[in-house]
Amino acid sequence: MYPYRRKSRATLIPLIQLLSLVLVFALPAMWVSRVYTSSPTHYSRVIVRPGDTVWSLVARRVGPDADVNEAADQVIVANHLKADAQLHPGEVLLVPR
Repeated sequence: MYPYRRKSRATLIPLIQLLSLVLVFALPAMWVSRVYTSSPTHYSRVIVRPGDTVWSLVARRVGPDADVNEAADQVIVANHLKADAQLHPGEVLLVPR
């Protein structure tokens, strides 16, 4: 009788494993990099006067076609404020131009 020899075949398993590793590590890195590629926002320093609120400061400085709510959110985030934070006269805030 003839001895049985198993023929070696090339499989796709190593290729599939390599591609899955690339997808697991490369795709999140590409998604994160898009977040930081936007153009930087320029800010003006504004001194808070008595009676000022974030909304009133933003409303005075944005254009007529701008969204005041979105700009107010940007001011809150840029200055690390809470949504219900009280502003004090003499405080300096960064307001987007």
